[in-house]
Order: sequence, then C-alpha cells, then structure tokens
Amino acid sequence: MKKITKLSLASLAGVLLIFSVAFKPDYFEISKQLDIFTNVFKEVSLYYVDETQPGELMTEAMESMLESLDPYTTYIPEERVEDFKIQTTGNYGGIGASIRKRGDEIVLTTPYEGFAADKAGFKAGDRILEVDGKPITGKSTSDVSTALKGAAGTEVTLKVERAGKIITKTFEREDVHVKSVPYYGMLDENVGYIVLTSFTDKASKEVKAALKELKKENELQGLVLDLRGNPGGLLNEAVNITNIFIEKGKEVVDTKGKMEEWEKTYKTLNSPEDLEIPVAVLINRGSASASEIVSGTLQDYDRAVIIGQRSYGKGLVQQTRQLSYGAQLKVTIAKYYTPSGRCIQAINYAERDEEGSVVKIPDSLRTQFTTANGRPVFDGGGIDPDIEMEPEDLSPIIISLYKEMLLFDWVTEYARSHESIAPAKEFELSDAEYASFVKWVEDKDFHYDTETEKALEELESAAKDEAYFADLQSEIEGLRKRYESRHNNDLEANKAQIKRLLEEEIASRYYYDSGRIANALHSDKEIAKALEVLQDKQTYQGVLTASAKQ
Repeated sequence: MKKITKLSLASLAGVLLIFSVAFKPDYFEISKQLDIFTNVFKEVSLYYVDETQPGELMTEAMESMLESLDPYTTYIPEERVEDFKIQTTGNYGGIGASIRKRGDEIVLTTPYEGFAADKAGFKAGDRILEVDGKPITGKSTSDVSTALKGAAGTEVTLKVERAGKIITKTFEREDVHVKSVPYYGMLDENVGYIVLTSFTDKASKEVKAALKELKKENELQGLVLDLRGNPGGLLNEAVNITNIFIEKGKEVVDTKGKMEEWEKTYKTLNSPEDLEIPVAVLINRGSASASEIVSGTLQDYDRAVIIGQRSYGKGLVQQTRQLSYGAQLKVTIAKYYTPSGRCIQAINYAERDEEGSVVKIPDSLRTQFTTANGRPVFDGGGIDPDIEMEPEDLSPIIISLYKEMLLFDWVTEYARSHESIAPAKEFELSDAEYASFVKWVEDKDFHYDTETEKALEELESAAKDEAYFADLQSEIEGLRKRYESRHNNDLEANKAQIKRLLEEEIASRYYYDSGRIANALHSDKEIAKALEVLQDKQTYQGVLTASAKQ
C-alpha cells in the first residue's frame, strides 16, 4: 500500500485549519507552508487573467484538502451551521414538512404530525408554487427549504396547487422537533418494538420513555430495538442508550486519538432501566457510528442478539471546532473501540492504493476478539450480526417507480378519493386496487434499464463487431422478444413488493410516519426472525452462549 500526499493549493490551505489541533507540531514547517499559501492565494487573486471569487476559491481549496482525509472531516460555512445543528438536535424553526424535487417542481412529501403545515391543512402531494409571494420555479430543494424555515412565531405564506385547485394560506412557523423514536408498539402480546432513526440529544430520553410505556401497558417479555438505516449521531447518546440495558459503571466505548485529551473511556453513569428483558437489535448496511456502538457493546456483553446484515463500519469520532466568522470544522479526532477491544472501522483512510483510492479491510485481515461469554467477534469491518439475514434488494422497476415518483403520485390520487382507511397495522390493498395501479402506470412514460437488457445490447454490439451477427441475428432477436415479454410483465412479477410499498405509503397519508412503520411490520422478515428468537428462550440463550457464530 502506498500513502498519498497531495502538495497543492488545497493542502496548503489546510495548515491554517489544523494548526490548533496538531500533535507535536513542527512550528517552522507550519509557518513556512502558511506563508507560501498566503502568497499563492494573494498572487492568484491579484494577477490571474480572469476575475476570481476569493471566497469560492478558498472554500474549494479547503474542501478539496479535507476530502483527501476522510468523508467525515468537513468544513461548515456559517450559512450551513444551522442545518448542521438540526442534525444533532432534531430541532429547527419552520413549517414541519419534508419536500422533494420532481422535474422543475417542488412537492410537499411529508407533513409532520401536529406541526404547522399539518395544522394548516397542507397535504402530501401539494405542489409548492410560491413562498411569501415569491415563485419557486427553478429553485432547488435547499433554496425552498431555507425559505420555509425561520424563527418560531414568524409568518409564512404558502401557495400550493392540489388537484388543479390553488390554495394559499398564511400561518406561523413553529419550533419543530423531529423525533428520534418515530414509532414504538407491541409486535405481539409480549414483545415490544422501538424504532430509533437517529442519535440526537434527546434520543436516549425517547427510547427510555418508550420502553417505560411499553412495560407499563403490557406484560413485556422481549424487546426489538430497530437500528436499521440509523446513520448515528452523538456518542454520549449511544452511551446513554446502551446504559438502559446494562449496569451502571460498565465500559461502553474507548476513544483513542493523537491528543491525550481525546483518549477517554466512556462508562455508563446511570441505573439501568432493565437488565433482564431479552433484547434483539436489528442492524443493516446503513447502521453506522453510534448505531454500531450500541449494537457492538450489547453484543460484547452478550446482552442482546444482533440480527440483520453487517453494519456500515464507521469507527471514527468527530469533534466540531469553532472557526472565525461563524464557520466550523467537523474533524475526525479519534477512533473508538468497543468493550471487547475491537475497532469496527472498515476503511483505513491513511492507506490508499496507487491510484489514490481507499480500500476496505479484507476479511482475512480482521482480528478476532471475544464477548463476555467467549463468543468470537471481529474488528475492521462493521458489526457482524449474530443471526445474518439476506438483504432485500429492489428490482429495477421498483427503483424507477420510486425515482419517477409514480408510487407517490398514485397514492396521492388514492388518498384524495378515500376519506379513511383501516388502522395502519391492518390496512391492505386489494387485488382490484392493485390492478387499477397497474392500469394507471401503463399510461405513464417511464423507462428502466435491467442488467439483462444491457447484456443483450452488449451481445448484439459484440456480434456486429466480430462479424457474427448475421449468423446469430435470429437467436438474438428471439432472446429480445422473450425478454420484452417478461419485461412487460414486471408489474405483475413484482406485485408483492410493489403492493407492500404502496400500502406503506398509503398508511403514511392517514397515520403519518408512524403509520408507515406500523404497516410494514407484518411483512418484515427480520422482525419475524427477531420475534421467533425472543419467543424461544432456549434459542435466545443458545445464540448468546454459542462458541461460534451462527
């Protein structure tokens, strides 16, 4: 492996940023490089043949330099600081809704239950025309999102189009809190379920409150904690959530960096909520960072059975550093280690191949550690589940239906013609209703590529290049006809998956995000597996005491 060093305008800009955090810095070298950079920047700004934008040039230099380190070390200019705070707190001032771009249009996709847009009567599918009297044509989702946000109590006027009607309303923005726990409930009479989507500063309080409510209202004998797709967040919240299930004073995570102040051991500080209840934690390839601390620590202490797919593999810790003029730097300062001693970081960003690309640590180089019960676990590539499940892959037609917003648009029409539906957990789309969806889609102009289609095109091209086409033409055309026949049947062949996605989207229109989650429970194979394990004490204990991974 070869370490890549970039001596460029971008890397020279970085000395200013790293000066305050360097370990045993070479002050002469830093001063030298900073002086060179200052002179280069001044000369370019003054004498370059075309007009330059100093701010843009500097931002590009810093971002280029930081990209050579890792994806998590980023420069945050003053205008993006507020968005960064939203990620860590889940709080902002605005109307309480998500939006999405469709062609040249901006569409409201999800009004949050009980917040300003919802209370003002706006619906998913409303096409935004103006914000405060200003047309949004040609604007990006970021531009429109900025216009919709503002201090709580300030007024905003929103003009939308719904089913050919123009609706204009003026209402007040509110303080919006996006919950880290959008749903919790019972999977059966005895097993509870909590979804955690992010590690904001209120995540542990929400998880604890959900667990207390489940225990208060039910004879709780098992719990599924769903961390699938959770990208992480605050390290302290990962410690606090782990603390719900393990004793006070137990080590959760170690962080190790260049500076002594960054070498810390984080232990549980509070009395646990429950030490006995069997727990299953669901993870997948989208579970990262704080999600991996929780699942990895509970696995190390044999406190939970981990189910799903290997997690993302982010074992790095970031800290936010204040810069001048309101800007900030989010910089990787340490690696973290679970109680067994493993660092689950999947990529060593300091080591790159000859082309400068990073590579994942191969399984053959992963080091074995052991849990409290002596079970083998490994570093260097995410958290391996105790029970591995095959991920569900989406077919090309489903990906296209989503990208073109055809699922969304059909559900919008469905919701406008149905005043109510069954409870979210019970709602199902009838075969006749699915047939109406198929008929509706057939009138729409959308296309999707498949690997089979690409292979046929490559075969035809190769046959022509190598002068075999005349002999193979009939066979190739026969394959194409059979493919097109099968391709035209994709809506029926993928009926179960498409129907399920439609049901979830419909449930969300009447019962918000919690309804979407509740509706998906009955068809979720990983939840079914978790239920099976938690309902069988012998199986549950067998996984936690096994000398080898299942």
